Amino acid sequence: MNEMRKILVVTCSKSDGRDSMLAKSLNELKNDVTVVINANNKSGLSQAYNRQLTAENLIKHDIVLFVHDDVFIDDLKLKGKLYTAMNQMKYDIVGLAGSSKIKIKQPCLWHTMSEREDMSGAVSHPINESSQLGVTSFGPWPKRCLVVDGLFMAVNLKNVLQAGWKFNESFKFHHYDLSSCLDANKLKLKIGTYPIHVTHASPGLRDINDKTFQESQQIFYKQYKNE
Repeated sequence: MNEMRKILVVTCSKSDGRDSMLAKSLNELKNDVTVVINANNKSGLSQAYNRQLTAENLIKHDIVLFVHDDVFIDDLKLKGKLYTAMNQMKYDIVGLAGSSKIKIKQPCLWHTMSEREDMSGAVSHPINESSQLGVTSFGPWPKRCLVVDGLFMAVNLKNVLQAGWKFNESFKFHHYDLSSCLDANKLKLKIGTYPIHVTHASPGLRDINDKTFQESQQIFYKQYKNE
């Protein structure tokens, strides 16, 4: 990937997505990105994301970034950093937070299944709905990882297509990232974190007893407990 072509940015939204945090942040990056918004999405992230993993998109794009619509991309060097992560670090999948080791156990969340020394990355977030920002720092980056958080996952489109990798459609939201990363490792794809700065409006999962999370967790644990 010698020429830095535009990044294809893919997101899903329960609304039309044009007023989302992500959309607002991409106004500053309009010369570096092409945006696909899956508006009023009901199919789940994996199916919507997989529709963009195509040879047709490879004609114009080397990198596809899958990112949640409540993420504000603060980093104006996004394109250059993603190309560096993939060209120099040789990552096939790039995230902002993740872990180099996990032990499959419940609750099935990447950070609860990891030891602190194995974690990497950082994400900013609002403090108590104020204008102040805090930073959740997981550990040093860049770092080769086994899994990364799905709030931000960029892929080398050519390499994932050649490997036959896709997001795991057994999961609509919870665990789609964990399962898809574990599947990527089986295909010898390289995953890692890289210092790209964003602000995430969501605090993450609020309740591990949430019915949707529990149902997804049981499917994930059954499929991956022996990993």
